[in-house]
Amino acid sequence: MKKTFLLLLLSLGSLMTMAQTLKVVVKQNGKAVKSVDDVYVLKKSTFQFEIQADQIEGFLLGVTTDENHFGEAVDFLEPDEPWFQNTGMAEVLYNQNQELYLMETAPSYWYYTNENDHRFDRNPIGTPEKWTGTRTITKLYDITAQQEVALKDIETSLYIYMYDPEYDDNYTMIGKKTLFFGELKFVD
Repeated sequence: MKKTFLLLLLSLGSLMTMAQTLKVVVKQNGKAVKSVDDVYVLKKSTFQFEIQADQIEGFLLGVTTDENHFGEAVDFLEPDEPWFQNTGMAEVLYNQNQELYLMETAPSYWYYTNENDHRFDRNPIGTPEKWTGTRTITKLYDITAQQEVALKDIETSLYIYMYDPEYDDNYTMIGKKTLFFGELKFVD
């Protein structure tokens, strides 16, 4: 009986260490911004996403100004949602442009493979299994309009959705794990 209990305990411990987790902290001026009902109130200036990942090498990220589009994605009401039908776009290495892609037709792909292959500010730490990285945002890049948008010029909220997709053998998305979501509300 003791042996069975010990094996069960070890198995559960092993499963718990394999659980995927993504901790996201939104920061501005070096301080964490607390959310109220998943709404982060930010000044119209530089901010960061501080990411701590465990058993997640990368994830997809959708950014929109359309609250309905965001809601459908979070609730997975619409399997034909373009974020779920199209593969992720990898942005420039090391977040050199310090921008956040705004696009409703495909998600971005943020990942950490090693110190020389990632989509975060320089010097993230860790391994592909467990890492911490920061992504500084100084502007948006509207993919559809093909233009930069300064944070000071934002007149609407941004809706952020980070997820880990699940695909079938035909690479059709059949499910997803929500990792983080929220509204970034900008004020003067």
